[in-house]
Amino acid sequence: MIKPREGIRMQGIRIYLWSSLRRQGSSVFLSKIKNKSHWMSAFAGMTLSLLSSVTQALETPHIGHFDRRVRHINFNPQQVVKLVGHYGFATDIAFANGETIKQIAMGDSAAWSVTPVDNHIFIKPKAQLAITNMTVLTNRHVYQFELNASLLKNTNQATSRNMMFAVDFIYPDDLKTQLHQHNQQQLLEDQLSLHTSPQVNSQNYFYKGDKSLLPVTVFDDGRFTYLKFNPKQDLPAVYTVNSDNSESLVNSHINPDFPNTIVIRRVVRRLVLRQGQLVLCLFNQSFDAEKPASYQKTQIPQVKRIAKRRGGSHG
Repeated sequence: MIKPREGIRMQGIRIYLWSSLRRQGSSVFLSKIKNKSHWMSAFAGMTLSLLSSVTQALETPHIGHFDRRVRHINFNPQQVVKLVGHYGFATDIAFANGETIKQIAMGDSAAWSVTPVDNHIFIKPKAQLAITNMTVLTNRHVYQFELNASLLKNTNQATSRNMMFAVDFIYPDDLKTQLHQHNQQQLLEDQLSLHTSPQVNSQNYFYKGDKSLLPVTVFDDGRFTYLKFNPKQDLPAVYTVNSDNSESLVNSHINPDFPNTIVIRRVVRRLVLRQGQLVLCLFNQSFDAEKPASYQKTQIPQVKRIAKRRGGSHG
């Protein structure tokens, strides 16, 4: 805490500095300050630091790899973008795909021609002193620009490195999101392509009939029934037995990752295998009650199976 005497002394210094500035001019005033105080250099350093920070907040779009007149810049909401237009030439400012321009505010609307089209803005200087600012509001971002104009001495200078025919904004946060989504999709595809073996829930099956149709292995995982055959065997047709002892062809498929295996999308009490005149019955001794397979379940946690009806919805 400053003591009363020190406060009076500080006030006296401020009065002295002001009167010296008025009487002797700024150069003599600065000389006296330098001789009488040690805080001047520190203050000057702080001033330079602040000016440096302000300068860094103004960025000019970067030159492209193929044509220096096509430029790009990373979007930063705390940054002012400096654009240099040339009389007789238009500059195309491109924002993100799907971004909608809602409002454009100009410091001097008569100094520039501004035409918004979709997610683009075309600007062109038209006044003699076309130096102003522009604020663009979209459905996603707010952009701040400082607009400057320059005149080419001749048309051969149209290839000058100062020209800006196009300026594209790049969005680092969006790129990170897209990369994350791509990596997640790739991980899911890798998981789907894995050869996941079904888990055995029950092998309590016995047979009756022609042994030439007998599978090498029969089991179920609680959802599906698996019939694995010898590679030299011809795969039979598989039926389920209804409550009235009639037979129905079951819904089945063959997984390419598990050749010679018929996957029946149910767990039932009895199956009938037929091939010509040959017949074999399989009995599930552990069958309690038939439960249809839940198509909303998969062996991959991130995936949910959804059954779709063909032919559209019906009212």
